[in-house]
Amino acid sequence: MKKFFSVLVFSCLLFVSPCAHAQKWRAFKQALVTPKTKMMFYSVQRKAEAAILRHAAAKSRAFVSAGLIKREGVPSLAVFAPKKTELVDPYQLPTFPFKENDREMFRGMALDAEGNDLRHILQNGLEVSKSHYENFAAYDGKGYPDGTLAIYAAHRPDRATLFVLTEKGVESYLPVVLHIKKVGWRPTVSVPHDIPPSWIYRVSALLKVDGKLRWGEVKLQGDNFVFLPYSLPAAETK
Repeated sequence: MKKFFSVLVFSCLLFVSPCAHAQKWRAFKQALVTPKTKMMFYSVQRKAEAAILRHAAAKSRAFVSAGLIKREGVPSLAVFAPKKTELVDPYQLPTFPFKENDREMFRGMALDAEGNDLRHILQNGLEVSKSHYENFAAYDGKGYPDGTLAIYAAHRPDRATLFVLTEKGVESYLPVVLHIKKVGWRPTVSVPHDIPPSWIYRVSALLKVDGKLRWGEVKLQGDNFVFLPYSLPAAETK
């Protein structure tokens, strides 16, 4: 009862006039001189500090909840990125859950495990100057000078997933398939210009969930990534 009364007094101080508030605050500080009141005050303070620390710790670690994998406060996907040795045979990859459609074309890529490449792409688009391939029969039917660089994508996702593997000497990396605005009619599309972020509808990534590789959507929220695993086909849930 005494503890409740002390807390009630402290709460009431917040709703009085500034002058009365100052007088009450001085009286309250004097009351802290008594050992019993002091002990109660510091006990409440320690509990509050502990609650804050627990909250901060929860926001700094990765967690799985309702199909959501999120790593807050750490702008990296490396904790979920698969090892290169786990991605040897492209035909042994988990089934990609999307088929060819009228809206999208697909581009498979092997990006850095930290997510820096992906963050740049989502913010700036795909830059043709970084391509290693030359244009061939551009989607828009226009003629371009010899040596013009181009970005390639496929209308069929099973062709794009072959390019999520890498020959680079890295231990782990981020395999992604970009869902891009569909253009052209050929099975393999040549885009001889930058692809803006507005053309990128979705990013599907292959990451580890509970030790198993799963396809899911990666989104950038502020400086953090959110990974939403796609529903598993019935055959893979057994």
